[in-house]
Amino acid sequence: MHNLVFNSDDRGLGMSNYLGAFRRTCRQNLLPSVIHVVPTLSLGAELPDERIVTRVAQLRLQAYDEGAQLCKTSSDGRPFDGTPEMAWDVIQGLLAGLEREIRENDYVIFVVGPAETAENSFMRQLDNCDIQAANSPGLPYTRKIAGLRWGLNNGANILVLDTLSFHNGRNNVDAHNADWLKLSFTKRVNSGILFLYSLDFDPIHGDASISGYLEIFVKEFPDESIAPSRVYVVPTSNPDSTLPSEELNERLLHLKTVVDALNGNENHKWHALMFPGVFKGQPETAWSAALLLLKDISQTQAQEPIPIPPPTGPALKRTPPQHSNGRLALKALADLLFKEFRKKSTNSDLDAMIILGRSTIEFTPLEHPERHATLINLAGVLSERFNKEGTKEDLDETITLRRTAWECVLPDDPERQTILFELDNCLYERFRRRDAMADLEEIISLRRVALEHIPPPNRRRQLLSLANSLHEKFRKQSFMDDINEAIRLAITALELCSRGHSDLPSTLDRIASYLEAKVSIRRDHRSDTSSSVSSDFKQSVRNIFFENAKNLPLRLLHTPTGVLCNRDAQVTHFENSLQYKQLLVSTSPRGSQQLEMEICDAISEFFVFAMLSHRWGSREPLLRDVEGKSIYDLGGTGGLHKLQDFCIHALRRRFQWAWSDTCCIDKDSSAELQESIGSMFSWYRRSSLTMVHLSDVSETGSLASSVWFKRGWTLQELLAPANVLFYTHGWSLYMNCDTPNHKTDPALLAELQNATGIADQHLMNFCPGMDNARSRLHWASGRRTTRPEDIAYSLFGIFQVHLPVFYGETEQNALGRLLAEIISRSGDVSVLDWVGQPSSFNSCFPTDLAPYQTVPHIQLSPGDPSRCNNLDSEKTQKLYNKLAGLPRAGFGNSKLMLPSIIHRARAIRLQESPTNSSRYTYQIHASRLTPIEVTLSISLDGDAGRYILVRPWHPKLLETQTESDDNAIWNLLEQLEQPFNALLLKRLPHNEYKRIACDSMITVHVQDRASILDSEVLTLEIV
Repeated sequence: MHNLVFNSDDRGLGMSNYLGAFRRTCRQNLLPSVIHVVPTLSLGAELPDERIVTRVAQLRLQAYDEGAQLCKTSSDGRPFDGTPEMAWDVIQGLLAGLEREIRENDYVIFVVGPAETAENSFMRQLDNCDIQAANSPGLPYTRKIAGLRWGLNNGANILVLDTLSFHNGRNNVDAHNADWLKLSFTKRVNSGILFLYSLDFDPIHGDASISGYLEIFVKEFPDESIAPSRVYVVPTSNPDSTLPSEELNERLLHLKTVVDALNGNENHKWHALMFPGVFKGQPETAWSAALLLLKDISQTQAQEPIPIPPPTGPALKRTPPQHSNGRLALKALADLLFKEFRKKSTNSDLDAMIILGRSTIEFTPLEHPERHATLINLAGVLSERFNKEGTKEDLDETITLRRTAWECVLPDDPERQTILFELDNCLYERFRRRDAMADLEEIISLRRVALEHIPPPNRRRQLLSLANSLHEKFRKQSFMDDINEAIRLAITALELCSRGHSDLPSTLDRIASYLEAKVSIRRDHRSDTSSSVSSDFKQSVRNIFFENAKNLPLRLLHTPTGVLCNRDAQVTHFENSLQYKQLLVSTSPRGSQQLEMEICDAISEFFVFAMLSHRWGSREPLLRDVEGKSIYDLGGTGGLHKLQDFCIHALRRRFQWAWSDTCCIDKDSSAELQESIGSMFSWYRRSSLTMVHLSDVSETGSLASSVWFKRGWTLQELLAPANVLFYTHGWSLYMNCDTPNHKTDPALLAELQNATGIADQHLMNFCPGMDNARSRLHWASGRRTTRPEDIAYSLFGIFQVHLPVFYGETEQNALGRLLAEIISRSGDVSVLDWVGQPSSFNSCFPTDLAPYQTVPHIQLSPGDPSRCNNLDSEKTQKLYNKLAGLPRAGFGNSKLMLPSIIHRARAIRLQESPTNSSRYTYQIHASRLTPIEVTLSISLDGDAGRYILVRPWHPKLLETQTESDDNAIWNLLEQLEQPFNALLLKRLPHNEYKRIACDSMITVHVQDRASILDSEVLTLEIV
């Protein structure tokens, strides 16, 4: 309370002393953040009005210096006179100030940079628009800090603080600013820094000035951990600057280097970015920079983990991410600013408006109902800049934006037609400049769509527009179908013209032009020689096509028409393609290797296809159901709906070709079925995209819960393709993850690992073959197929084997043939490491894949190199040579040839009379092994000499020995000393053996290292 009776100059020192003493008596975290100075006048005091005005003005300046503000006590500016009404006005003003303090959901931007000027002030330009801003009572009222506040529609505020004292050349922060920071920022808020850097000065010391000022700045916060770390460096330049553009670009490049270096600062973890423009006093640029920083702050806020207490009930399902109210509020502000500056388009800076428009899109969620309007607004500004500057990048981005906006709008929305026409115009402009047939094809498609939504009486202009584009295509490619359709469309348009219609002559002229083009191409016959060359060339292309088509599926669905195409139909489509027409005008010599490479590349470019992976349901459409028809014309089962949705989604992703195992294979032809099963892995590997439909996963369901992960064929459909997208029951992307390949999304990749037990390197970059064969069998061990024998066939591609398919054979036989092929080609004996029932195919193979679910594990003991000193080196070398001479394991004549280290049984004793006649426990004493116990489902006879325990051997277990190196020998002994899983074999007549199945792994230990040297080595024949 300040009595105006006393001179303000005398009382100013008193105010400072009083407030200083008061602050010292308060605890730091209890200091008040809002101070109001109330001018009073003693009862009965008489002061002239002009004296009161003068002293109030002096008091206001003194209050500003103390970080306070002068309280407005009445509407006419009278000081407080002691009345109750005026006392309540004072209290309400103070409460309003408290309500406007910085809150947790506010956004705070600190502006640090050159001293403001009357014309170019960054803060002044932020305030130079028609959205309301006010110097809030919660902001500091000193002559060192200027502040602006904007309210958002979610109740939060944007506070922009111009901290001039941080860049006035002094080495410390002004005391008022420091006090205010410590008072106002006691906890972390959503904040960032806009650092204004003038390009009008030599930037040689820019790195030191930026990092130096920022370090001083953060040290003044109560705790550096709550200081802002997000920094946007904004290049500035005087509008009247005469700096040459070359010099300006050099300084921008240097500044970019300085900003990048901030991110590696050891003293403070900055997240620094550089504004992609130069501030020259335009409000559009100022707000663009502020919004980009706000976008960065809001993204950081959204990514910060939210502490969640441990669940007390059922596990929560993963749900799609929700967009915060803060981002939507910032989107509303960005929309408002964009509209405001577009009103002043004659003076607007287009570059800044484009940046502002892009920021608006960043704030707009994909599912927002007004997203298309945001896209269209930015496209309009880009189109305006393109018309002025003609840069192809602006035209490309305009097309992309308008195409995306068109896809966002519902088919029955009247605005969709307007967007379509604007997109059509942009595409035609690009086609006119670049002569790209892809643009013309899209124009034709758009005009067909537009024609469908125009009522017949008004279709004349659109008919002629489509006819013109087809005529243009005919001039480029000479397809008779195109010019014939153009003529039909123009005739239809003519029929809509009444006699005397103003457009009648121009319509007739167009028809005449089309007819002239048609007859001209037919009159332009080539000579017999050139015709012969053309015919030879066409046959040459066909020959190369059929040779390359061996790597393509036998049948493919043509997604634009929904028709299933065999090889002949595929080549016909290729001969009508743009790629084929480009081959006709190739300058490469006929029959040259260069032309052959061009033909192969054209075929690969044309036949880019997507594949479906799914769980078969009831009444799936088969070849006979769709052959010769368009799948889009058919109705019926859920399986057909799935096929239609798959082809439509493939077409949306720009795939003209698609494949599904339901209808693209003739399952009545055993030869085709054999070829398809043998090629399926390579087809999935060659596909550009595999779309996985999880029919049992809802929008919020878990990927791992799908039965798709329990089916046999889907293992290769997961591993073979490079690019995979997962779709839920309703054909939305799983978890709304819009990355082009779900295998590269870290969260989804982790889910796939958990669901399959397959390491990420195999999920992302799987190589078919025999390596680590037992692990591959383990991946498939928990999967099932409808036909039992398919479990083996589904692994042919994963192991890269080519075996005949015999539907009707037993699962044991199919799996046995696969395991026999694996052993014969690789010698990998790890596939013999299992526990379960033996197969009738061979006693060393299991009946099914279930035993491979268990991963073998043996606890190894540490080696002792000193124990090698007393060993017989001659015996050791002899053992090494014997093992080196063993062949690799193989399979032939229904027998497994297994190289092994043999341990003959000396004694076999039944441990006790079995209470359960189906289980027997024996103690076995074998040569060079410690006694072991085994439990069997069969009884052993009393002749111990018929039984052996063997250690299967693979040559890769043996290190190569050099002439002067004994390490390989000692490493071998150390390896043989370790425990191992043995096979129990029984000798049969003719020196053959049979494996005896056990209830658990037979893990055995050698007696000692010396006994290893007497090991017996043989190659056994096992039936």
